[in-house]
Amino acid sequence: MTLYIIQNRRGEVLDKQLNWMQAGEDNRAAWANAFASPHWDVALNQLVELTTGNSELRATVVNCPTDDRGRPELSKLDNTPLQSTG
Repeated sequence: MTLYIIQNRRGEVLDKQLNWMQAGEDNRAAWANAFASPHWDVALNQLVELTTGNSELRATVVNCPTDDRGRPELSKLDNTPLQSTG
């Protein structure tokens, strides 16, 4: 199963309270609070709502692998900050 999450250019992941959290191995307890949807369009709509309130936000919808219970495995994400161009 694939879940879709929102990740910003610093490698942080959006949680259900619309705050950014680190997606590292040491933050495993917070994974259950990550905003994750099985539907790409739901995640995209959330991203659009976020950017409406913050035009400086640079984030993207990312495929996130799941564990055997269907929970997002944030430790398998590429947390490398995105390079800005310009």
